Amino acid sequence: MPVTTSQQRRQLYKLFAYNKETEALHVAHITGDQKKKTAQDLTMGQAGQLIKSLTTHWARFDKNNSQHKYILSLLMQLGWTERHDKYGTIADMDRLSAFLKSNKSPVPKPLQSMERVEVSKLISCLESMIGKKYAK
Repeated sequence: MPVTTSQQRRQLYKLFAYNKETEALHVAHITGDQKKKTAQDLTMGQAGQLIKSLTTHWARFDKNNSQHKYILSLLMQLGWTERHDKYGTIADMDRLSAFLKSNKSPVPKPLQSMERVEVSKLISCLESMIGKKYAK
């Protein structure tokens, strides 16, 4: 199978923010093999799929899903907010998307792709972050 091109690897390294842990997390996730940890372990197809995934916004939510609405509440409590001309202070979905793509996320996948139990893991993580924030 053809391996990644140097252009794909350069793009992936930028998307991983040159963080080896983030790289290992995403490579293992896309290949399904925990032994594979670098962009060089990917095929061209896997690299293309990962680039597309990482350049997609991961924080799209379903307004009819109660878990997703609760996540919005948790983001506000965490202070992950931004100003919006029409709606005032809103949850910072770009920050959530970046968090989900990072090695700090308990579930490294888009919010819309998560199963109910995976969303619960994310909720527990955010609740823990809030607890630590206010314990200071």
